[in-house]
This record gives sequence, C-alpha cells and structure tokens, in this order.
Amino acid sequence: MKRKKPTTEKPVEMSVNRRNFLSGLAISAGAAAVLGQVAAPSNAVAAEGAARPAAPPPSEPGYRQPPQLTSLKGKTAYITGGTTGIGLGIARACFNAGMKLVLGYHTPRGLPAVQKLFGENNPNVLMVQHDVTDREGWKKLLAQIESTFGNLHLLVGNAGAKTLRKISETTLEDWDNATAVNFTGIFNGVNTFLPHMKKHGEGAHIVTTSSMSGILPGSTAGVYTATKFGAVGIMEALRLELEHTNIGTSAFCPGGVSTDNLFSAEESPGKEPPGMDPLEAGERVLNGVINNDLFILTHPEYKAGTVERMDTIAASFPEGEKAPPADRVKYEVRVLTAPIYAGELAARKKGRKNYRANS
Repeated sequence: MKRKKPTTEKPVEMSVNRRNFLSGLAISAGAAAVLGQVAAPSNAVAAEGAARPAAPPPSEPGYRQPPQLTSLKGKTAYITGGTTGIGLGIARACFNAGMKLVLGYHTPRGLPAVQKLFGENNPNVLMVQHDVTDREGWKKLLAQIESTFGNLHLLVGNAGAKTLRKISETTLEDWDNATAVNFTGIFNGVNTFLPHMKKHGEGAHIVTTSSMSGILPGSTAGVYTATKFGAVGIMEALRLELEHTNIGTSAFCPGGVSTDNLFSAEESPGKEPPGMDPLEAGERVLNGVINNDLFILTHPEYKAGTVERMDTIAASFPEGEKAPPADRVKYEVRVLTAPIYAGELAARKKGRKNYRANS
C-alpha cells in the first residue's frame, strides 16, 4: 500500500546541549519513522498536487496529553485475541470494571468455557470471529459494534503470531504471517477505528499489546522481536500525532504471563504457572488506560536489562568531537527528540490513579 509522505511545518531554531541530550537519548522505531518526515530544505519544491495536511498545534515544553478515557463503566471495549491468555485477562478486567465487551477470536476452541466466565448469553458480551489481516472484516466489525453497543471507547490490539524463529533462519511465509498479524494487523485496527473515535468525541484509548521483546531483544526470537519493536513504534508515533485529540495511546509490554484464565492455583494444585496472573496483567492495562500511560510495563525484573540497552545506545554516539554545524541542527530539530517523553517522565513522578476507583 502506497503511503503519502506527510509534510511538516518549518523548523525553528533550538538550543541543544548536545552532551546532556545524548546521554538520555533512546532511539525508537517511532523516531526512526519520523526521521523520514523531516521538512525539506527551503529550496525544495513540493510535487504538484502533493497532500499538505495541517500540522497539529505545537506542544508547550513538557506538555502531556491528559487521560482521555477516565471513566470505564458502561463504555465499550474491543479486544483482538480476547478469548485466550493476556487478551482474556484484559477482558476480565474490563468486565469487572463494568465495560461492555467485544472479544475477537481466530479459532472457536474453548469458547464455551470463556462464555461461562461472563455468564451464558450475557447481553454485554459479544464474541466475534475476526482475522486482523482482513481489512474488509475490520469495516464489517465496526458496523457490528455500532449496531450492537454504539460507540467504541477502548481498542486493544492484542492478537499476535508468536513466531519464535531466528530472522536468519525463518521462511518467507513465516515472516509474512508474523508481520501481517503483529504489525500490519495493528495498523488495520487503528485505521478503521480512529475516524470513529474522533467523531464520537466521548474520549477513547488505543492499547497495543507488544512485549518486553518489543523493548529488549533478549532472546534469539528475531522475527517476534522485530514485529514487536514495530508495534511499540506505532504507538509512540500515534502519541505524537494524537496528543491534541480525544484519543490516548499506550504500548503494553508485559513479561511472562500465564495463559490460564479458567483456574486459580488453589483449583489446580501443583500446576501454578510461573508467569503473572492474566487478570493482574489486565488490571495493569486498565490502570495504564485511565492514566494515559505511553508505556504500560508490568515486570520490574526487566528494568536492569532495559537500562543496559538504553545506556549502550547512548554510549554509541560520537564523543569529544566539535559541535555539530548549526544549520544541520536546525534542519534536524524536529527529530532530535520527541516532546512526548518529557511530559511522560513528569507524569510518572506524580500520584497514580487506580481504575477501580474510576470505573
């Protein structure tokens, strides 16, 4: 699919303390994507008929988009891959918060047991068979949601293909399948529901389930890692694009989570899994939603490795060189950093809200 290259407003002068800036810089897939959107030099001529979308209002330094979906009760959520594992854990949390549920599934295996969790024939729970790679299917789904529940307020792109293959050893077919589900499938949902969310104006939020593999490539599952990095990049880019709208965004990056939503450890003696309870993971997602967290991270044991990766990136920049040319810095100013980070850091220092008190 051919995408039109957006234009940007004219860069403005910016004073940069290069050493201090570089010491805290972390390059993301989102930043790499924005890098291709730098404003053209002043002597460049735009192609005739090229689209020129209006630039969003500039953010004040430290600005952070306020939470857009703070009350959950009675609102509607759609969760792809919502009948198993993490997706079902998120669904259970949404249900406990009084939300209406639409749960997407790829295969119907285990549906009777899932239905029992929410009560047989519950009018506030709709299960739909949905392939996230089918763009026409997304359109039909939106129409079905509108006719059943009205407006959609929370979109959780959770469906995934866990292709645990090395990039150097994978097949073309496996690569195409993984990117279609884990990366393009996320875009398909965003592309379908963004206009709907903007139009109803009631406050909305988009969560994409990535993984700690989308931040820290700690294994040799290269195909999975690459697509999950891309999923995080989509959400970072959308935070930049949507920060002046009624739609919040979050990249959900959990560590190990149990897939068992049907039995507690007490009900299954000796079979307690080592991963996080999926309901706990789902509750952490809802807390991220009502606080409009850019990153929803769940497992503190991954912090040291993540910091090591970021420090390695920062240490890889040239040191001890003369200051960069001022005209080059001026040209690059829009991609030297992203304004979403300063506001997010400031918000993290404040008190947190719990969805149980706001549902």
